Amino acid sequence: MRVKICGITTADDLRFADAAGADYAGIILWPGSKRYVPPERLAELGRVPTRLRKVGVFVRATPREIARAVRLGRLDVVQLYRCTFRRAGVEVWHATPGGRGTVVLDAAPGEGRVGDWPKAARRARTRRVVLAGGLTPDNVADAIRAVRPWCVDVAGGTEAAPGRKDRQKVYDFIRKAKQ
Repeated sequence: MRVKICGITTADDLRFADAAGADYAGIILWPGSKRYVPPERLAELGRVPTRLRKVGVFVRATPREIARAVRLGRLDVVQLYRCTFRRAGVEVWHATPGGRGTVVLDAAPGEGRVGDWPKAARRARTRRVVLAGGLTPDNVADAIRAVRPWCVDVAGGTEAAPGRKDRQKVYDFIRKAKQ
């Protein structure tokens, strides 16, 4: 099971997610989010050496804005909400129902609401699904059993406060997801 720890805002949290065994680190690049990372901090996070694949999360961004962020943050993946982007060497995850390839299923992005797991399970039979929305260390194992996603994605369920990770929650989430 792959794990994405999303809402990373600091180099310390990025290093900890790596050490704890996450596979992906999500960096929110939408100014409307309480977990927003501005360009100067994105460049700093891009320089942190980790084995994690860095995922830039975009909402209504232009291809030019996305390309700049990919360079600044040394992003491996772009996760798109209401925007498009194509570029060799960068994986694209679509957060729309009709998206192709890897699809992110999130009940209400940024709100921490649990989604429709039976519906997500049907999608996971034919697509690479990243399951997000309301996941916590307490429910991630149940979510994996119910949906069989390719990856699980958590932000608020591993936080002490918005944009600040709780190390024990991060560790517990990864351990329970990978059991």
